[in-house]
Amino acid sequence: MITAILQYLPKHPRHAVRTDSFSSFQSICGMIEQESYLAGHAACHAVMNGMSRTIAADADISDRESLMRGLELLFSAGPWECLVIPGLVDEALQAAVADFCQKQLDRFDFCVFMDMPRASAVDEILNRQKRAPRFVSYAWPWVSTLTPGRRSAEMLPASCLVPALSLGCAHTLRGVHDISISASDVACLSEAGVQVMHEVVENRRHLIALSGKGQKVGGDPFMRGVANMPASDVPKGVIAISGDCPDMAVECAIRGELEARSAELIRQYGTNDISLWGALTRMSISVLSDFRDRGLIRDFRVRCDSETAEWGAPESPVVEVILIYPQRVRSAQFNVI
Repeated sequence: MITAILQYLPKHPRHAVRTDSFSSFQSICGMIEQESYLAGHAACHAVMNGMSRTIAADADISDRESLMRGLELLFSAGPWECLVIPGLVDEALQAAVADFCQKQLDRFDFCVFMDMPRASAVDEILNRQKRAPRFVSYAWPWVSTLTPGRRSAEMLPASCLVPALSLGCAHTLRGVHDISISASDVACLSEAGVQVMHEVVENRRHLIALSGKGQKVGGDPFMRGVANMPASDVPKGVIAISGDCPDMAVECAIRGELEARSAELIRQYGTNDISLWGALTRMSISVLSDFRDRGLIRDFRVRCDSETAEWGAPESPVVEVILIYPQRVRSAQFNVI
């Protein structure tokens, strides 16, 4: 699955940039440390959550001519499965994008995810979705995320994160810090076809679900939902994804054990200083080594120091943990002679 991204790129490449890793994306388009770099966030979360590659083009999304030039570059570099223009909320410019894309439907099948202003009311979102063509879905709400390479959580428009869920590349999203939306708004918006992300917190699991009616892309409706979500908790309009999500189950187990043992250490140490950071690091390595020895993860990285401590509250630092999962075989066929 490929995500096409149209937004400001710090290095202003003159052509559409096709990459299959975020490190390649940064080297060509610009580093994620740049401010107002929504394209970088979208590319990072796409690759991190299962999209195979990204195609990006530089554009000033406040200028109609620049948008059209960027779209021409992306369609010339196609095919791709979805288009996102993170942060584009002007209705007139969105209509211009939709009109341009409408004329390209004979090239290949695709969908477009669009954003609303952060403080939009439910009625405003519903009205825009009703006026949108069939291949356009609005994504909601804005989400607090922890993008690797950034020092703290940031609010991002939903289009930066929704493609991997909507296209079935991920059952749950990594890097999401918090989502705030009421259950009634989820049900109302999903019935209208808006791609709504919401958070389920249960037994220390933070599962990000996507609700919305099946959208026709390439002739087949994509599934919506989240793994391990009880049927009673699924809002109206959500189709639960079948099958399990082993990596997410492992991540939840690791998170639970690390949180419990970290709480004990924080109570034991009087101050948030280098001695606590060392204790948290050693404890995390011990816990993760056990999971690695059992074959549930392939490797890991742990960091707790003066820099990560600034990311947390004054009395409790942040431990940065990176997990590397084994490649799992989904199916195999044996021919017996």
